[in-house]
Amino acid sequence: MKIGYICSDVDIDVCGHEGCSIHIREFVAALMEQGHEVFIICSWASANGACGTNAKLYPLKPDGHNAGAWKSLVEEPLILDNHLGRDMRSIFWNKWIQIEGLSILERERPDFLYERYALFGWGGLELSRRFHIPLLLELNAPLCDQQDGYREFVLTETARRMETQILRSADALIALTQWLADWAADRGARSHRIHILPDAVSDRLFGGAVSGHPVREKLGLLDKRTIGFLGSFHWWHDVGGLLEGFAHVFADDPSARLLLVGDGEERRALEGKARTLGLDAAVIFTGSVEHEEVPAYLAAMDVAVVPYRHIEDFFFSPMKLFECMAAARPTIAADLGQIAEIIDHAATGWLYPAGDNEKLVDGLKTLLHNPDLAARIGANAKRYVLGNHTWTKVTRDVVAVAEELIRARKEAALRVPS
Repeated sequence: MKIGYICSDVDIDVCGHEGCSIHIREFVAALMEQGHEVFIICSWASANGACGTNAKLYPLKPDGHNAGAWKSLVEEPLILDNHLGRDMRSIFWNKWIQIEGLSILERERPDFLYERYALFGWGGLELSRRFHIPLLLELNAPLCDQQDGYREFVLTETARRMETQILRSADALIALTQWLADWAADRGARSHRIHILPDAVSDRLFGGAVSGHPVREKLGLLDKRTIGFLGSFHWWHDVGGLLEGFAHVFADDPSARLLLVGDGEERRALEGKARTLGLDAAVIFTGSVEHEEVPAYLAAMDVAVVPYRHIEDFFFSPMKLFECMAAARPTIAADLGQIAEIIDHAATGWLYPAGDNEKLVDGLKTLLHNPDLAARIGANAKRYVLGNHTWTKVTRDVVAVAEELIRARKEAALRVPS
């Protein structure tokens, strides 16, 4: 099949290091590995040359007088003073895709469109209607609720009205969690159109055994018991709590190390906290690493941690949880939402109450001091994830949904009197 993937989020760089960018590329790669032809329409693709995807890229930006008008409008003092820039860029892009997208779809002729939902993202819906093909909409977050109060999210009522209309109009919704499925149904989406498909891992990257020895050697960890975190340093990841918990482990075992792989807005504050806790020599911040290197960095960890603050409405499907488990790491994770659904405590992982550093420390010490238990949990975790949560499986399920929609349309067309 030929598939058009749309990412209308003006904050997502399809070629970037963030989890959302990796999610897009791995999803598309799995489709292409199964023989499907995929092209991506996006607002941003930063790389010059290699982007980590073999799909045809269409980064859409206005040109000529259109570009000048767009730039002038978002730089208008009234727009800047009222923090309307991002909302206006999103709206302009979704209008622009309806202009430029016509010629792209006319040339590519996809069988269906798959879109990662974004605020004000009605462009894909309009294109699907014009070309009479299904739109499958992926839900990663309750965006209007999630961004409520954010300074750059101003046109809230418009966004909410559009969100409801889009959720009700898409031919199928791919919700990453049960929470998101329930949320979409509360917004008026028809239950039979909602399919729950969690995040996943790449069979290509995690299917085999990977040695962590080169990473350990490079970072001076060969004789160190290493606790690790992989992800972004954002407020919802309780890396600060992990630092506090690690301080207790380090007090008992000065040879212990904490390996923090990733980057983000809170990194400087976390580096300061590590210094305050006297952990300068024991905590390693690597910064972002290429996704291809992630299995090796995970393999360098004796125990992996997926920490979250306590969040009442936990809608996340943490890709990094699946990656830690697929790398056969004994993984300690916050007991929240889908995490608690995925992990069988003490069998495929270790759960602790979110924000409870004392329980986190207990889990760390238990796994560090019981290598047989840790190895058994890691092996079970890898087996479970590779059997249930791979991009190959997710994309097969997505294509099956699309095929059923296409079949139903053809049958409906045959029933229409000539």
